[in-house]
Amino acid sequence: MDALQNTIVQLATPLSLALIILGTSLGIFVGAIPGLTGAMLIALTLPLTFTLDPQLAMTLLVSMYVGSISGGLITGTLLRMPGTPASVMTTLDGYPMTQQGQPGRALGLGIYASLVGGLISCLFLVTLSAPIASWSTQLGPFEYFSLVLMALVLIATIDGASLPRSLLSGTLGILAAMPGISAATGEVRLTFGVTSLNAGFKLLPVLIGLFAINQVLRDIANIDQSVPRVSVTRKGLWLTFADWKNQWVNLLRSSLIGTFIGILPGIGANIGSIAAYSAARNSSKTPEKFGSGSAEGIIASEAANNATVGGALIPLVAMGIPGSVIDAILLGALVLHGLQPGPRLFSEHPELVHTIMGTYFLANLVMFVVMMASVGFLAKLVRFPRPYLLPLILTFCIAGAFALSNRMFDVWVMLAFGLLGLVLERNRIPLAPFVIGFVLGPIAEENLSAGLMSSQGNWLPIIARPISLLFVVISALLLVVPLVRQFRKKRDSQSETLKDHAPEEVNRSSPSETGREHGEQNAHSFWSRFGLPVWHTIAVLAIVGMLVFQYSGFFTNQHQQTQYPQRPIQAVVPFSAGGGTDLFARIIQKSITEDQLLKQPVVIINQPGGSSTIGSRYVKQARADGYKILCNHEGIITSKYSGKVNFGPEAFEPIAQTGEINLVVAVQKNAPYKNLAALLHAAEEHPGEIQFGTNFGALAHFAAKKIEQAAGGEYFNYVQAGDGQKRYTMLIGGHIDATIFSLAEFLSYQGDGQIRALAVLSEERQSVLPDVATAREQQIDAVVGNSFYWWAPKGTPPERIELLADVLEQTMQSDAVRNSLQALSIAPVFYRGEKLNEHISQSEQKFSELVSGSTVQLPDFPFYIIMATLLLLSMIVGQRIFFSQIPPANSSPSSKPRIWLAVCCFVLLCCYVLVLEQSWLNYWLATALMIAVTGGTMAKWKPRYLPVLIELALLTGLGTEIVFTSVFSVVLP
Repeated sequence: MDALQNTIVQLATPLSLALIILGTSLGIFVGAIPGLTGAMLIALTLPLTFTLDPQLAMTLLVSMYVGSISGGLITGTLLRMPGTPASVMTTLDGYPMTQQGQPGRALGLGIYASLVGGLISCLFLVTLSAPIASWSTQLGPFEYFSLVLMALVLIATIDGASLPRSLLSGTLGILAAMPGISAATGEVRLTFGVTSLNAGFKLLPVLIGLFAINQVLRDIANIDQSVPRVSVTRKGLWLTFADWKNQWVNLLRSSLIGTFIGILPGIGANIGSIAAYSAARNSSKTPEKFGSGSAEGIIASEAANNATVGGALIPLVAMGIPGSVIDAILLGALVLHGLQPGPRLFSEHPELVHTIMGTYFLANLVMFVVMMASVGFLAKLVRFPRPYLLPLILTFCIAGAFALSNRMFDVWVMLAFGLLGLVLERNRIPLAPFVIGFVLGPIAEENLSAGLMSSQGNWLPIIARPISLLFVVISALLLVVPLVRQFRKKRDSQSETLKDHAPEEVNRSSPSETGREHGEQNAHSFWSRFGLPVWHTIAVLAIVGMLVFQYSGFFTNQHQQTQYPQRPIQAVVPFSAGGGTDLFARIIQKSITEDQLLKQPVVIINQPGGSSTIGSRYVKQARADGYKILCNHEGIITSKYSGKVNFGPEAFEPIAQTGEINLVVAVQKNAPYKNLAALLHAAEEHPGEIQFGTNFGALAHFAAKKIEQAAGGEYFNYVQAGDGQKRYTMLIGGHIDATIFSLAEFLSYQGDGQIRALAVLSEERQSVLPDVATAREQQIDAVVGNSFYWWAPKGTPPERIELLADVLEQTMQSDAVRNSLQALSIAPVFYRGEKLNEHISQSEQKFSELVSGSTVQLPDFPFYIIMATLLLLSMIVGQRIFFSQIPPANSSPSSKPRIWLAVCCFVLLCCYVLVLEQSWLNYWLATALMIAVTGGTMAKWKPRYLPVLIELALLTGLGTEIVFTSVFSVVLP
């Protein structure tokens, strides 16, 4: 009770309330901008919280989390450009409602649903965190696969009037997710020799391209058409009693679905909104209205995606298991502030747990107030002159796609998928099933593969396990009910329900260009009389101030600018934010920044994927100038010998080794094995029956193979179980029998008493586990540790290598760093030069003797998806040949699109990306030119647009560069 009272007092302080308001507002703003995400905002803000109290830091970060998920509905509803992946389903009904002249109602429905979903999930977070989180671990790979299958059914039901087109779109999305390194086997597939494709297509660039770039090109082509006049009144904004009466079941059901989905680790808000939308559509009395402005669709999507936030926080605070990417970053924030996530957090730091819960509750209230207060202004975005608005959107899209992994490849992917989205919609192929397939396909494949590995290739558990069978039955019902409903409809009703979600439909009755010009002249006249002089004054002063900031040299030492480093150094971590290696790198980064050991900051860049191969390849191919370095562990060696890449340490310049951590073999607390020797004995007697969870090709896999080698055989059945968090979940759920953790991971998970150690793979016993014998003490010669290394691209000047090594050596001498590393059970060692090279050679020799792989033959998933895609495509082509088709909705002669203008602006955009890629101009100057030229082209170079357009161009170019580089230390293209 004392902890609860202290938390209430803490959250009631002006500073805490200010942080909640600031964090929620920033989250809403960032979430509303296509290309920027909450995960990006929180990762960038994390270093700024190092000086804050842990409670204040979590207050700010959790508030940003809530705001970013909620903010995504704004641009999705008003502009058909979802700010976040979780808002894709909202776009399907929010934008049509806006085009019908009801943007206020569309936003109001979404805001209310967000609040209700957040509060309902908060109730579960406060009352049932521990038991619900524990129950969620009972779901194994087959249950996860069946759950995802249930969500995939939405592909067949989302556009029931055109089932083949929906299925084709969904299979295309699954196929687009196939290139790269398979999460199930570690094999490289469908890359066609393009090394950049090893990382696959990331969700954010695909989503921005399909919706934002596609919509911008459509708006440019239809720029002569008038924008519907928007009138936002409080009467349309606030929900009426009839709304509550009609929607309370939908609100409650969608919130519960979102909470449940959020609890499941690794699922996230995307699937939550998809599942709730599907359930709402299939239980609706008017399913034909979905996709054309249905209030039920907006409420279902927004209630669910906000409820997933509270649901995802449940396993985070109860068990230390992140339910989403953002939760993994929050987990890392706790560790960086010296706190150990997991069950002990409740007993050792109850005030922090209560702070997270209280902040989540208050942030939802603040989100509601901020969004309702600003909804009148936000709705006017649809009336903002498009020559001003569209270039700004393009700027943020490109910056967001690049900042995801600091790769221009992602920007080109975004542009390519923008064209693909345009082509699909021109052929009446919906985009929502594409996104659903892209998001859910890899999750379904990974879990099905893990299930087949654990069952030795047996498919029967999909229907033999009760929970899995339940999900399969629900999937069948969700599929059959709408198909039966559709079958009963008359043939002539199909022509009414066959709709293209593209905006051309609502433009067929648009007023003439003369009316549009008259309206714009009135607007400009009003602005010129009352607001334009003030705008010009403020804009010019701001531009002059930013130019002075950029070039005066007042904030920098000009002598230092002639020495290395002249700009921030990117430290690439090839794992997700919040992981062990990421935390290690951030501890080092924090020390370098606080002690000012370098003239420029070190920026952490997370590039996860392929068991660290994506990030390591990125640094390998970087310019050898010392501005891109790699922080990786033994994975840089194991990736080579697992066959995932054809290079290893020899492709880099080693800088230093700055830490070592031991590995622990763990089982469930009730497992019948007293030690590692007993586990091996059981495996020898029953080969292939011991399910050993691992991540194929990763260090833990090689460590398990080392144990087998020491025992003189191959006895384990290896199951792809992903990273440490997933392996822990599968272990305590009984889905695997044993696994390997780092010592830090084991200590964090051990607190709930559900696992225990069989052996430590070290030379000597560990003081934190004095009762656990080493493998050697059990007559098993398996000593495998994990070392943290720093690397630079081959050919980096030796003097820069030495400087970086000197900085790291000074960092490792810091008491604060040593204490932080010891709290993570990482031994703070330091090697450089010959001793470092000797240590690397010994590791290579040890791992080169081992061979990794799976013994279970998995289906050739890409082959079957390609065949399904070709079959569906042939069906659609056959329909077009043998059956009459309805003319495309955009064939109205009164509103002919200006295709040439869209093509011209797209070419200008590609030129801008090329200029950034080749570094021909500074970022701010290239951006300003792009905004001015594309905006001027859209405005037909009319004089009244140009002054404001030039000012906007300079403000955006200079402003984004200063904020990204000076505030967040982000390296722009």
